[in-house]
Amino acid sequence: MLFQKLLEQNAKEWDAYLHHNFVKELENGTLKQENFLFYLKQDYIFLINYAKAFARLALNANTAKELRFAMKFQNYIVDGELELHKKILALGIEADKLGVKDESFTNIAYTRYVLSVGDSGDFLDMLVALSACATGYGYIGREIYGRLGNQGLVNHPYKEWILTYASKEFQAEVKDFEDFVNSYTNAVDEDKFKKLSEIFNTTTRLETAFWQHALILQMQI
Repeated sequence: MLFQKLLEQNAKEWDAYLHHNFVKELENGTLKQENFLFYLKQDYIFLINYAKAFARLALNANTAKELRFAMKFQNYIVDGELELHKKILALGIEADKLGVKDESFTNIAYTRYVLSVGDSGDFLDMLVALSACATGYGYIGREIYGRLGNQGLVNHPYKEWILTYASKEFQAEVKDFEDFVNSYTNAVDEDKFKKLSEIFNTTTRLETAFWQHALILQMQI
């Protein structure tokens, strides 16, 4: 299947993304709140652009099915993840006041790359560009919850974040995304797969860079 093949071809990068030190410290509860809030602030800004990327995906749609898929995930981001981040950010940051000057260079590099794929490529190119973020958090949430369980989350400082991405609802969204990518398996030849794998590799490395810049509080490169 297409998505599994992308994971296999980029296994090293995928592992670095899922098991970055930021994720390990978050799971252990040793991640400093300063780093977590930096991440949430940047991810809130990221998700706004990520929602725009799904609008770009909708523009690239060739069928009503593709259009419905793009709009469904855009709405999920706007109504779900952004609201979660806004709720947590209320602890120390006013989300509605975040602007261009608050966006890190790593954030800019990631989101503008994804949008550029939509501008220069087709629907499937853009779909794959969005897939590392759309699925990876589900893998991370599932792994962490599998190790900690409910007992390990008692008084955990990042319980809400972990439960969000380990939830049945989010896991169902991840499966829907993977299934949709896999539905194009038979339409992808060797040359097309090479391009898709390069896109997936780049966005996965950008996800890793996103963790890293939050771990070292890096606004500029």
